[in-house]
Amino acid sequence: MDLQQLLTIPILSKAKVITGHRGLDRLVQSINIMDAPDIVQFLKPGDMLLTNGYILKDRPDAHLAFITDMHAIGCAALAVKTQRFSLELSPQLLETADRLGFPIIELSEIDNTLGEIFQHSISAILQNKTHELHYALSIHKQFSTMVMQGKGIPSIVDTLSQLLSSPVLLLGSKKQITASSHYAQQMDHQSLAAPLLTLIDEHPSFHTAISICLLTADKYRHAELHPIFTDRHEGYLIALYDSSATSKLSTLALEQAVNVIGLELTKKQAVKERSRRYKNEYFSDLIQGFIRSEQEALHRGKKYGLQAKGSSVLIIAKKDESLAGIPKQNSTSSGEERFISERDANYELIKQEFARLDLSFVMFTKNDQFGILVFLAESSWDEHTVVQQLERMASKLYTESQLSLSFGIGNSYTNVLDIGLSYKEAVKALQSGYQMRKTRFAHSYQTMDISRLLRMIPHDEMLQFHQETFKPFNDRDPNERSELMKTLSSFYENHCQIVDTAKELFVHRNTVIYRLEKCEKLTGRNIKDPMESLRFRLAFALESLLNVNPAPSEANHTS
Repeated sequence: MDLQQLLTIPILSKAKVITGHRGLDRLVQSINIMDAPDIVQFLKPGDMLLTNGYILKDRPDAHLAFITDMHAIGCAALAVKTQRFSLELSPQLLETADRLGFPIIELSEIDNTLGEIFQHSISAILQNKTHELHYALSIHKQFSTMVMQGKGIPSIVDTLSQLLSSPVLLLGSKKQITASSHYAQQMDHQSLAAPLLTLIDEHPSFHTAISICLLTADKYRHAELHPIFTDRHEGYLIALYDSSATSKLSTLALEQAVNVIGLELTKKQAVKERSRRYKNEYFSDLIQGFIRSEQEALHRGKKYGLQAKGSSVLIIAKKDESLAGIPKQNSTSSGEERFISERDANYELIKQEFARLDLSFVMFTKNDQFGILVFLAESSWDEHTVVQQLERMASKLYTESQLSLSFGIGNSYTNVLDIGLSYKEAVKALQSGYQMRKTRFAHSYQTMDISRLLRMIPHDEMLQFHQETFKPFNDRDPNERSELMKTLSSFYENHCQIVDTAKELFVHRNTVIYRLEKCEKLTGRNIKDPMESLRFRLAFALESLLNVNPAPSEANHTS
């Protein structure tokens, strides 16, 4: 209990705080009554020391250090009977204690012995602790009952707000407001959450509750933040106050709400994971051909959006590192847990990005791959646009979440049992991109077919074609050659668009035009002519097959 509350018990009614009044809100965890010169080393944070002053009587030079050491330890107060041994506290000592906010309490007017004061004080602390435990159990039971009755987390937040008489917010793992109390709903959510989000961004790793004062002109300037954890960080429960003084019971209520919300989120996560596991098993069976009846496939897949009519296409996404020579996760349980946790987090990121596209889809996982089954509208499948969207998505995920991801796209199909074929095509498209040393790319199966076709050409013929195509650049300075080749490759990859090429190379469009004109002058070819364009594109595509040094744009291209 806090010191000010302890001083209200009957036996301490005549106690007098002679200095350090700012520290009356210190928590008293225990009472110590030892009188010994080295008592300081036996004290603990939250201790209030009772003494008759004998240990300080003949050591006036040690008074100041004694008080300073007690404050440094985190002791609650010093309660002393100064008249017992005519102990005098110097003005310097009183001034230092007052500056530190360390209370010194005079007990001389109390007739009871220090032993009796000790017993009554300990009894009061234990009684207060028992009351707190009963309160915590009562609040926990109340919140648990609400969950069992199906009232959900928003009801807990609102009830907690009523108990605290203050606004309460619940922030999710992505720092969005997932629930708010009636008090908070009457206020501007953004003005409430903005300074809190700034604090969380600056201190993202705190794992225990913290109390802060917000530098705003709002009425509710003081906030108490409690992080919520299940097997991962789920967000924050936040109570806002108009005063910095909060009771222990308020903190207990917040703690119990956090516990019950954490249990409810754990239950929801378990249900979600079971549902996702069933979905993954269904698509795995369908892809591997274990489901042989179209009727059975449609019946089981109805809840995932599969229909007898209409076309679909399967997109496979995969972390680049998993095929880039990085060792796989070890087989220990902790390694598997980390892999699953990381995969689930990446699943949510990819799903969130796909939800922003104008596509109807269902998502699942297969080993270390993410499957996105896209249901096609009646209009034609614009694969070129989707490829561009996926490339932008890969770039965004890498920039914002450090997730390096690539996509393989299979051919569209109409029979649900053909999803296995589309899956194999998407995997081959992925493998084709990795063979070309690319990352963060989007390849369709048709693109892969070109690579397969080129592999049918004899190696010597491919090498000769490549050398003849780029021979005019060989006599140039290496830096200039690299610059021209990079510009030419980027020009074709951006579908002969000057502006897009300039953006990718971070140069002015006139610079691109100048370099392209120099390429035409060197080669004597019209680089915009369809046949000449095909020639250069094929030469660039051959580099990965010939194991020659790739053109700069191919080496650095990460889309």
